[in-house]
Amino acid sequence: MAPSEPSPVEVVQKSSNLMPKRDRGPVFTPLESRSILSLSSIMFFRMFGLFLVLPVFSLLAQELDGATPLLIGLAFGGYGLTQALLQIPFGIWSDRIGRKPVIMAGLFLFILGSLIAAFAENIYLMIVARLLQGAGAISSAVFALIADLTRPEVRTRANAGIGASIGMAFGGAFFIAPFLGGFAGLSGIFGLITLMATVGLFVLWRFVPEPENQSRTPNTPTLEMIKSVLVLPSIRTIDFGAFVCSTGLSAVFFMIPIQLAEQGWISSELWQIYLPMLLSGGLIMVAAAIVAETKNRFREVMFVGVGFLIASVLCLAFFQESQDKFLLIAGLFLFFMGFNVFEPLFPSLVTRLTNPTTKGTASGVYNFCQFVGHFAGAAIAGIFYSTNLVFLLGLLLMINLGFLFMLYKNFSNPIPREKADTEKIKSKPESSWLN
Repeated sequence: MAPSEPSPVEVVQKSSNLMPKRDRGPVFTPLESRSILSLSSIMFFRMFGLFLVLPVFSLLAQELDGATPLLIGLAFGGYGLTQALLQIPFGIWSDRIGRKPVIMAGLFLFILGSLIAAFAENIYLMIVARLLQGAGAISSAVFALIADLTRPEVRTRANAGIGASIGMAFGGAFFIAPFLGGFAGLSGIFGLITLMATVGLFVLWRFVPEPENQSRTPNTPTLEMIKSVLVLPSIRTIDFGAFVCSTGLSAVFFMIPIQLAEQGWISSELWQIYLPMLLSGGLIMVAAAIVAETKNRFREVMFVGVGFLIASVLCLAFFQESQDKFLLIAGLFLFFMGFNVFEPLFPSLVTRLTNPTTKGTASGVYNFCQFVGHFAGAAIAGIFYSTNLVFLLGLLLMINLGFLFMLYKNFSNPIPREKADTEKIKSKPESSWLN
């Protein structure tokens, strides 16, 4: 009886066993390490400025001349508006004139906006300042530059390094903001932001290398590419989820600082709430990422995250009736736990559910939905906070329930990577393995 021919998978496995073991050496080359470290620091300084104002802006902005809840909301969310609108144009310009000039221009705009904000005495000038800050939309150019400066096999790790710097900026800013806002106010906060952005500009000029061969292929989505991404139900669900989470983030951190102040808390004491919130949120983030990735339980973990978000809105709604301080703090904690469930999962799923030719487009659409949510949440909170807070909370509840429905209807766990790789191997013609 003739022996059966080995399967393509067996051929690959046997071939790999015959290959000599090589010393892999360092993961990154010295140039790649320099590029990742310098660009990560720029994103840290840049994003620190965004997150630093988040926990205290709505409270401190009330001291500006002409401030009303609506105008404070517009100033709070204006950053997200220009950020969303200019992400794609900045990506296109970086393809045409180079990454570093675009990043430099974006940082100049951010510094100018921060400087104006530091000296703003009225809410109208603050709105202009925040719009200018957001106009420095460099994220797409930074990630494109990282792609130009790293090899494909280490690019995911390089992007993860930048993502880690953003996470550090988030935690550090939330911890420092109450102290800084308490004794220096908005002027001191934006003064520090200006200084850090200036340091980032110096790092860009002095340490970020020029790519030898910049990719001139479009790194920004076209209309047809966007359509090809949004036709996927899972991607639509993730994009809407990103909008929901960002809307909630801006709305909650517009409401909560004001309501904590009404309960007797001062800015310099808010760290007593924010620090445990950060720690619990961090634990939830790690646990969610581990369970989802190792067990391939993305769908189930995301249901838990939506549950946290819905419970948060309900706590805040009951607080309006009872004025029980516990419900207010519980609502904040539950929201942050839900938000942190999704924070590591969404970017991972965007790359996992798209192919190499659409990853950039999918990420661009995802980021756009995030920034639109930031603007929408702050603007809506500003409109309804003093007039109809119940309507605001009802609106947040509705979009969370909409996300829950989309998750149930349109999203299923992705095929595990190992199984997906095996299926790709099996699907190839046998001749391709013998040549």
